[in-house]
Amino acid sequence: MKIKNILAVLSLGMVSCVGLEQYPTTSYTDETFWTIEDNVRTALYLGYNQCWHQDYYFANNLLSDDVYGSRHSTNETSIVTGMANTSNGRFSDEWDKCYQELRTIHTALDAQDRMNIDETFKTRMLAELRLMRAFTYLRLVTWFGDVPFFTTNPTLPESRVVKVTPAATIKEFIHSELAEVAEILPKNTDIPESENGRYTRGTAVALNARAYLYDNDFENCAIWCDKLINSTEYGTYALESDYKKLFHDQSCCYGPESIMTIEFATLGGIDNIVRSWNNFNAFVPQSIGNKGVTTQSPTQELVDAYRKLDGSVADDTDYEKRDKRFEATIAFNGCTVDIPDAKGLGLIGSEGKGKGSYTCYTRAEDEKKQNDNERFDSYNGTQDRTATGYYTLKNYNADMVDSKGNTYKSLMEIRYADVLLMYAESMNEQSKMTSDIWDKTIKPLRERAGFDAAYCSYPGSSDLRQIIRDERRVELALEGRRAFDLRRWALLDNPSLKSTGATYLTTRATGAPFLDDGSNIQCQNAYGMKYWFPIPQKERDINANLPQNPGW
Repeated sequence: MKIKNILAVLSLGMVSCVGLEQYPTTSYTDETFWTIEDNVRTALYLGYNQCWHQDYYFANNLLSDDVYGSRHSTNETSIVTGMANTSNGRFSDEWDKCYQELRTIHTALDAQDRMNIDETFKTRMLAELRLMRAFTYLRLVTWFGDVPFFTTNPTLPESRVVKVTPAATIKEFIHSELAEVAEILPKNTDIPESENGRYTRGTAVALNARAYLYDNDFENCAIWCDKLINSTEYGTYALESDYKKLFHDQSCCYGPESIMTIEFATLGGIDNIVRSWNNFNAFVPQSIGNKGVTTQSPTQELVDAYRKLDGSVADDTDYEKRDKRFEATIAFNGCTVDIPDAKGLGLIGSEGKGKGSYTCYTRAEDEKKQNDNERFDSYNGTQDRTATGYYTLKNYNADMVDSKGNTYKSLMEIRYADVLLMYAESMNEQSKMTSDIWDKTIKPLRERAGFDAAYCSYPGSSDLRQIIRDERRVELALEGRRAFDLRRWALLDNPSLKSTGATYLTTRATGAPFLDDGSNIQCQNAYGMKYWFPIPQKERDINANLPQNPGW
């Protein structure tokens, strides 16, 4: 049974979210449960189901300078503008989801001696659970620093007095676990299609490289990236030839570039979606089916990062002959956008209209070019449309959207391009960048993006640090990675991030005025995010042994 089909069953709601201090009422107590392989398999996929959530894949973009949040307050906009307190829902939700996942993992790991099942399956399953645990602890220490740490489920009394463990100790555990499971899991080339989406050796290796990168441990990051770039011992990976296809076609989520995915499921087409996401309603053009509130708008600063194909810097509104990744990622004024079956998506006059495409106009002065009143894509001072003149297209596929705006498009959490970028950055930071390394890492990314040969070539003594950082930004744009990069580069307090372009609102209130020609609007957006998330206040109310992070 494919992982996506099991996830479909799990999506019906087998468990509820509870905090660290609450005892898991769904813990397994039946000794015979673990003797049945199908039951154990279901428990494994419950771990997959909880391991990562699409909300943060997208919401993490709001913690960066790549998107501007809507005029309506969200947890993330409160964080970046310095308005959040320790009761902010993002902090508690991040904490709760991680510890819920750890309970699920430890429930299964604690039962391993009672598992009278096939040893080959058992060994692999235990390795997958350990990888999930390492991934979850990496999330916790990355956001919170020192946190409660355990390798088995605590009792209810224990959970109310547990102290934090230094992040450095937890990171040592993460690296050790990932190194061990990388020797146990199968390679991506050794698993059948029915197991697409399950973790492999390459997943463990790439995740370990990421963990070292987050600590700016470039020597070890490069060592682990090298295992996937210059060897096939841990899997065989390569870039997809078409960047747009990479985020458009579901098959690419299981192709040679994909290393770790967030799985979604259908039992057959858009009429049978059972595990889905609809976050795209908050960032695609309203003509597609955005239900009234655009909560994420790509910034002009991000748009400016996409160069012309000859490597030159483009003017703000010059979209011709740009990096191919631009059109695959961002909807801009005058671009062509596919539209799903419009019926049921809340579009004006949509009844009876089917799939097709249209020209997306995001500037008020160009709306008159549209031939009917359905295409409300520009901000006009009264609608919750884009605040910057741009929308997001990455991961949007009109053929995979149902009448309620749900999609089963899986999302890539780690892909081979990220490994190439991590390797390039790590080697450069060690003063080990060479033309050969460039040709293995940055050059193929630029060639896929359509750049002229000269711009793909090794730049030599130029500012390689900034070049690699800029390349990382556009290659991984709107995939939730930018916020983590800004943190490890110590750029969260960089004044340049406080005013990131000309296309912003002056206020978050509905009806904000236009400036300039009616399409550009200004916003005072103070970037006030602190380095660490605070320990959620509700946790400290229960457990007096939990300290608070600096600045909160």
